[in-house]
Amino acid sequence: MRKSISLPEGTLDYELQRKRVKRLSLRVDAAGRVLVSAPRLLPLPLIERFICSRKDWIEARRTRALRAQAADRAALREGGRLALWDETLTLRLQAGTRRRVERRENEVWISLPDPTDEEQTRRAIEQWRKAECEKRLTVICRELYPHFAARGIAFPRLSFRRMKSRWGSCRVQAGALSFNTRLTELPLVCAEYVAAHELTHFLHPNHSPAFYAELARVLPDWKERRAIIRAWEKEHPM
Repeated sequence: MRKSISLPEGTLDYELQRKRVKRLSLRVDAAGRVLVSAPRLLPLPLIERFICSRKDWIEARRTRALRAQAADRAALREGGRLALWDETLTLRLQAGTRRRVERRENEVWISLPDPTDEEQTRRAIEQWRKAECEKRLTVICRELYPHFAARGIAFPRLSFRRMKSRWGSCRVQAGALSFNTRLTELPLVCAEYVAAHELTHFLHPNHSPAFYAELARVLPDWKERRAIIRAWEKEHPM
C-alpha cells in the first residue's frame, strides 16, 4: 500500500505492508524506496510517527542508494569498473552478432548486437556473474564439505541467482543451497563465510548459540568476515 507523509521539508512517500509481525521494520531498498512492515493492528499514526523519527536516517539511505545507482550505471558503459572477488576489472564493449562474454587479463570483453544498450549489457554481466559465482562457490562448498560429511550430511544441490535481500539460503529438507550472484562483487572471504553459514544450517536450522558455536568450528574468524559484508551493505543497498 503506497502512502505519504507531509513534512516541512516536503512529502515522504513509503510503501506499507501489514504482516503477522510483532515489530515495525523499515528499510530503504536499492531503488531508494522506503519499505515499512507493520503489525496488522498497529494504528497508522504510530507507524508514521516512527517513520518521521527516522527521517534523517531515511534521507541518508536514499542518498546512498542514488549514489550506488549512478555507480552501477557507470559500470555498464565502456571503461566501466567491475568488481570480481578481490579484483577490479575494466569493461570493454564491442559489436557482435551474438552475446558473448570473455575475460582477457584485467578486462572483461562483452560482444553485443548493440553495445550501447545498457539492458543488454546488464544481462550479459549478470550471466557472467552467475557463471563466476557457480564456479567459485562450488569449489568453496566442496572444500568445506568434509566437516559436514563427517556428520552425515549429503553434499547439497547448489543453485545461483540474484537475490534482493539475502546472500544465501538453505532448504534443509530439500538438501539444497542457493547463493546470491552478487557475492561476486565482494571479497572472496565473504563468499567463504556465506557458504559456511548456509552449510551449518544443515546441522542447526536456526541461529541459536549452538549454530554459532558450530560455525566457529568451521570458520573461526566468521565474525570478521561478516563485518566486511555489513560494511559493504552500508554502501551498496540491496
